Amino acid sequence: MNDEMEEIILEFITEAEESLDRIEPSFVELEKKGEDKELLNNIFRSMHTIKGAAGFLGFQPIVDVAHASENIMKRLREGEISLSRPLMDSILKSVDMLRLLLSHLKEKDGVEEHTAPLVQELGDA
Repeated sequence: MNDEMEEIILEFITEAEESLDRIEPSFVELEKKGEDKELLNNIFRSMHTIKGAAGFLGFQPIVDVAHASENIMKRLREGEISLSRPLMDSILKSVDMLRLLLSHLKEKDGVEEHTAPLVQELGDA
């Protein structure tokens, strides 16, 4: 991998981690306030950005998890589903999985996580 691509990937990891750092407190606030449109929009945009950049770089497991989470945010925003404890737990699992996937990229350890069960869980919400 050339130095330029390495730099792009490192920048993606940094930005994605910063997005996740902003998302987590939003979930705490969402639990307190309920279905706050502004918070949902912010979380949706962050997931959308992570998904798009990961897609551009070919990191499909990150795309899959972010896309499934993004879909939940969209459905919450549109009132198709309601926020519940199990739903919140699933979304928080997606944040944890995204952090884990990013750590594997950062460490270049080649470890692949099995994301399909989580993606299914999010899709079933």
